[in-house]
Formats: sequence, structure tokens, C-alpha cells
Amino acid sequence: MRIPWAPAAFVLLLGACSHMEPLPEWVQAPSSRDLEQVLSGELLFDEPPADNELPPYDLMTLSPMMRVVAEEVALQYRHPDQRAEALHRALLSSPMAGGLGMRYTALNTTTAARAFERREVNCLSFTLMYVAMARHIGLNAEVNDVQVPPVWDFRDGESFLLFRHVNAKVMLPRGEELVIDLEMERYSPVYEQKVIGDRVVAAQFYNNLGMERVAAGDRRQGFLHLRRALQLDDRQSYLWNNLGTLYKRMGVNGAAEVAYRQGLTLAPGDLSLMSNLASLYEAEGETDKAAYFLERVRKHRNSNPYYLYSLAREQLANGDLAQAERYLEQAIARQAEEPRFYALAAEIYDQRALPEKAELMRRKAESRREEVYL
Repeated sequence: MRIPWAPAAFVLLLGACSHMEPLPEWVQAPSSRDLEQVLSGELLFDEPPADNELPPYDLMTLSPMMRVVAEEVALQYRHPDQRAEALHRALLSSPMAGGLGMRYTALNTTTAARAFERREVNCLSFTLMYVAMARHIGLNAEVNDVQVPPVWDFRDGESFLLFRHVNAKVMLPRGEELVIDLEMERYSPVYEQKVIGDRVVAAQFYNNLGMERVAAGDRRQGFLHLRRALQLDDRQSYLWNNLGTLYKRMGVNGAAEVAYRQGLTLAPGDLSLMSNLASLYEAEGETDKAAYFLERVRKHRNSNPYYLYSLAREQLANGDLAQAERYLEQAIARQAEEPRFYALAAEIYDQRALPEKAELMRRKAESRREEVYL
């Protein structure tokens, strides 16, 4: 299998910080006894699940054919950056172009070997596959956790969707970092991101499988997978959030609150946890607590540059160019390194028949791309 080589795409990773006021005293961290009860499953099932009910997974074990493909890449290319790019193409390019043609599927999280066999991947299974094969041919590859901004739903002005995204990062000998992503349209170097260890990766794997089991109606297996995720890494707020959501779906609101509060203790700025707590307190008739968290969500949302960017896009679609410009100016003031903000500004100025300003924004967009994509 001869694979053509193309230049690697290097990125400079930039971070953004957000600050939130401390949580009030009445938002107490749960007691260890409450946490043990929530993790036991005794409030959900007549016979709480045992850990040995959960099958083990070999997340990054290579099949013989995976080894063959990776070793063919290594034979054709000597330099690490060439190998990294060639392995990426070997997995994703079409069979007619000499690749394996991996197909994207949002669900069905599975191990690297199983995904390779099926030729179906989501971002996590593709990353597991890539990292395992890259390491096999001597590349210094790790899993990179990317904080994708929320997707806002403007139909009610309050709803948003939070996605978790991972990709692979290859550390090259001269100090550069090469990002390998299944879905480049969901990735930007300016997103907050960090390399995570294999144990944390495994926790995310079990979390994904757990939520897939819950969605399929198998709540016992869903609970087991979520508990295993928390055994691997109990410092991730989203794991407690998902466990709380499972309890809430099963009508055990007290345990759901415990899980949500534990998650919020770990991550006081977690929008999803605050929104879920607001919904829970509203259902329980604790309107003051619900109102507190709703207001906290609104404040954080309104200071989020990607929310302001979404508002600008909405106003542009509605034809309100002046308001779109105002929102975008606020977004740029909060995150001046995002090339897409300037690209949208160029669209706005084009529609306002201001070609000089539009061209300036296009130059700034290109300049920012050059700064973050080395």
C-alpha cells in the first residue's frame, strides 16, 4: 500500500481562562457516606451490581492487521512527521486513494481493534486506534482532550449542548506538536485542551459506553460503566454529571443532587451541572435555588466568546448587521486569537458594502490562522 506524503500541519496551542464567583455556602460538597451510596447502586437496583459484571476492555490492543498497516507506513517513511501524517491518511483516505476509508459514526464507542475491524469510528475510537498504531511505530503519541465550546440553541434562549472531543497529539523531536483529528471542523487550536493519560482516557471510554447503554435502555449496564469510569478517575465533573442524570431519569432525585453537587465541587464553572441542578431544584419546588443556578448559567453564557459569536451569526442570518457586528466585537474582545471571528466579521462588512474593512478582517483572519497553525 503506497501512501503519498503531504506536509504536516503543526499547531500552536493557545488557552483561554474564565473566572467565576465562588459557590455559596449552601452548595455543600456531599459526605463520603452519600457518595458511597450513590456509587453502590443500592438506590437503583434490588441487587446492586458487582464490578465483575462488567467485561474488561483492551482499549489499545493492536490486531495483526493493525500492526501490518502501521509497519508499512514505517517502512515507507523515516521521519516522525511524515509517518504521523501518512498513518493519518492510511486510516481515513478512501480505498481508491490507497487508504482504509474509516467511516465516522457518532455513537458505538469501541476499542481500537474493534473499530479497525468495522472500519467505523467516532472521535474517541479513532484516537485510540491512531495512538496505538502510532506508538507501535515509534511515535510519541498521546490523547489530547479538547474543550469544545457549547452549541447554543436559540429557540428558547437557554438550552445548550456540550460535547466532549478528543484527538491525537504527536510530539516531534524538535519540540513541535502535530495534532491528528478525525473531525477538523470541530477542532480549533484556541480551544482549551490538554494531554491526558491512559487512565483518564479509559474513564472517558467507559463513560461513553455507559451513556450509550443508558440511551439504549440498559440502565444497569449504563450504571456499571459509569461507576467504572469514576473508579478510574473521580476528578472529572462530567462523569458525576452523567451519573446524576441517570439517577434523575430513574426518579431518584436525592442521589442525582449528590452526584451533581460532587461534580460542581470539582468544577464550579460547569455549565451543564448548573443547568441540571437548576432543573432538579425547579422540579423539587426549591425555586430560589433553581433561580440562583439559572442566573449563574446566564452570566457565564453571556461572557462566553463563542456564545457571542453564535449570537452574531444568528443576527447576520436575520439581516441585523449592526447587532451582529456588536456581538462580534464583544467576542473578539474576549478571545482575540480565534480566526473564525474575523472571518465572520469580513462577511458582515461585505454585506454592509464596506470592502476595506472586510479585507482588513480577512487579513486578520489569515494572520491568526498563521499564528496558530504553524
